[in-house]
Amino acid sequence: MSLRNRCTAFYQKMQQDAMFRQGSAVDDLITFVIAEHGRALDPSLAETFPLCLYFGSHRDREEIVELVREVKPSTKIKRMP
Repeated sequence: MSLRNRCTAFYQKMQQDAMFRQGSAVDDLITFVIAEHGRALDPSLAETFPLCLYFGSHRDREEIVELVREVKPSTKIKRMP
């Protein structure tokens, strides 16, 4: 799915949520931008689905990365500041 298609789908979802007064458009937009920024870092991520996690410490983050790699070695992991 192209960036244009993802933006269109996101915009339509925002309109639907606004119509039913659901969710927070600002929070949804922030999440979308973070996911698209991560995807743009690597062209091979074009057809992937993002998962953004936050950790209390660098050590916690590295521990989760190790666990994910153990279970799903083909998972692409991009560290974002």
